[in-house]
Amino acid sequence: MLDIPKATLVKAKLLEYGRVYVDRKRLKYFPDHSTAGPSAGVDCIFLGFEGRLVRLSLAERDERCTYIPNVGVKLDESVYPAYEVESALHCPGQAFLNLDSNCRFNCKFCATPVLSSHVTHRVLREEVVVRIVERVKSKIEGIALTTGVFGTVDETVEHMVRVVAALREYFGDGLPIGVEPLVTKRRHVDMLYSAGADEVKVNVESYDPETFRRVCPKIDYNTNLEMLRYAVRVFGENHVCSNIIVGLGEDEESVDEGVRALAEWGVVASLRPLSVNPFVREQLAEATGGRARRPSAERLLRHALKQKLVLEEKGLDTRKFKTMCLKCTACDIVPQKDL
Repeated sequence: MLDIPKATLVKAKLLEYGRVYVDRKRLKYFPDHSTAGPSAGVDCIFLGFEGRLVRLSLAERDERCTYIPNVGVKLDESVYPAYEVESALHCPGQAFLNLDSNCRFNCKFCATPVLSSHVTHRVLREEVVVRIVERVKSKIEGIALTTGVFGTVDETVEHMVRVVAALREYFGDGLPIGVEPLVTKRRHVDMLYSAGADEVKVNVESYDPETFRRVCPKIDYNTNLEMLRYAVRVFGENHVCSNIIVGLGEDEESVDEGVRALAEWGVVASLRPLSVNPFVREQLAEATGGRARRPSAERLLRHALKQKLVLEEKGLDTRKFKTMCLKCTACDIVPQKDL
């Protein structure tokens, strides 16, 4: 592929592999331990190199990809200079918090419901979130909030609204706030914006309706897309984003179609390589007929190059986002930043 920086090629290879071995005793920072999404329950580290950032899960033993502190990351037979990057709260430079550790929607790629069945249900109230963010405010440039849905969607959105309002009251306009909720009514979007959220993420997961039905059987596909379109009317272009997971067994074309459709609405997609969490491996394989697998570096780069052209055509810019995944960039190949 032409015109791809070497650092981005390395990042794509690392994302294809998705994990790295390191002697934990030599780590400079504690590993990140997510409680939400496909990587829930898995220890991860952030590595920086040549202006790029990548998040990799920690392998117990791995001879192909190894991080050697003060040296770099060894991938196959090549060594690339790299260094650990501190995660403030789930990602560098942001307080990224999961407000509810449980979820009743049971999307097949997500480990949150599986993990929550083994631990005490935890909900972060607004006063607790404010205290947590206060402790790390010197290390962050933004706040991001996600949540599981334990009760009703209405109750969950109302909880997030209270948290956003409390953060905005305490910190003023000094820190941008991004939110990643499940929304099913237009008023949910209105409430979050009115409370003080700057950016919103409504996840498509898969633009292919059949794949979506298989992996998110309790969420309505059409309502999800409607909420995403409406969010742009409220928050504006370059303030609305969405995950499209690559590797769920979808047709190649559906990823590119999803990128273009979302861009037509004013939404920027994050093309997220599938993380096959060991806690949900069997249920994911069953739901996708065994087709779910982490995408290759070549596939990630191919989609990202096409997406870059679409974003530029539509006047959208990943560099304008101040929170969540498009600000972080560690889990994806991000056009206009990595390319």
